[in-house]
Amino acid sequence: MSEYQYYEFLAVDRPLDDQEQAEVRALSTRARITATRFTNEYHWGDFRGDPRNASTRTSPPGPPGRISSST
Repeated sequence: MSEYQYYEFLAVDRPLDDQEQAEVRALSTRARITATRFTNEYHWGDFRGDPRNASTRTSPPGPPGRISSST
């Protein structure tokens, strides 16, 4: 049996560039993704990523980038 899951990650330090958005897209093909936000709801499946890892990730090179989770 599945459960309802809602995930929302926000870019905190800076917007995500196109390459970073493509990396996030690999986590879900149905998510709503912008340079500053990832939002998805699951009714019959599970999030493919690790929410703890996604919420603390920094992306070198360039200024630090981090997305925060509000689940």
